[in-house]
Amino acid sequence: MTDLSRRQFAAVTVGGMAAPLLARPADAQAPVTAAEVFERIKAGIGVEWKADTVDAIKAGDPATRVTGIVTTAMATITVLQQAIKLGANLVVSCEPTFYARNDSRTPPATVESSDPVYTVKNALVDKHGLVILRLNEHWKRRQPNPFTTGFGASLGWATRQAASDPSRYELPATSLKALAGAIARSLGSRGGVRVIGDPSTSVKAAALLPGSTPIGTMLDTLPGVDLVVAGEVREWESVEYARDAVFAGERKGLVLVGRVVSEEGAMRECATWLSGLVPDLEVRHVPAGDPYWRPA
Repeated sequence: MTDLSRRQFAAVTVGGMAAPLLARPADAQAPVTAAEVFERIKAGIGVEWKADTVDAIKAGDPATRVTGIVTTAMATITVLQQAIKLGANLVVSCEPTFYARNDSRTPPATVESSDPVYTVKNALVDKHGLVILRLNEHWKRRQPNPFTTGFGASLGWATRQAASDPSRYELPATSLKALAGAIARSLGSRGGVRVIGDPSTSVKAAALLPGSTPIGTMLDTLPGVDLVVAGEVREWESVEYARDAVFAGERKGLVLVGRVVSEEGAMRECATWLSGLVPDLEVRHVPAGDPYWRPA
């Protein structure tokens, strides 16, 4: 892998300078540290906190005084830059920041320790005093599931949720082609939406499966609805199952929007929830966005 040029490095690490913070009101509460925010999260999450979990502070000094909070599905370099511009130094991310489940700030042993992407991301964290907190497993355990409700809200389907099944939505009859286009527009997708099924298929019952969906869940879900809208699946499992179902004559559809995009609604809800835990801090949601683009 080639090294980033000095100019590129400077553009990434310096380009997102923090905006000046407004003076604190005289009656403002005492500043809180990242560790204290984390403790409030654990106390207020509403589910038992597991000892073995990926949810933890992954980068930065827990003793850092928090100036603002950003939630996101993925703490990309762009998201970190936006947090800096907003004057926020605590980033709450659903997915790993450093490209693997263990979220280590150093590359795997098989990769050069001077990997330029890790170098730039770590430099942003260190230079601007950022703290990155992962919140995934416990946020998913809340009821109603914020990943499903957040995904539905992102699509504009909040009032269409079925009372009997929070993952199911009852829609006005629409063609698969029209609905897939509406989904892409609602999510601001650039090229990550992929569709299986006859474009003319009429869709009324849809199931939302944000995040990553195993084949077992697909087998349980698709027969009972016209359409499944999912984040990501294994292509050789669920995709081929859906394709064979259509080939066999079933009027079914599968829309894949990407894992990160499907989780942004949950982290938008997280921002609202965190505002109640830390009312003295500004909490904003910054989406990572669709990473793909479609060639002409």
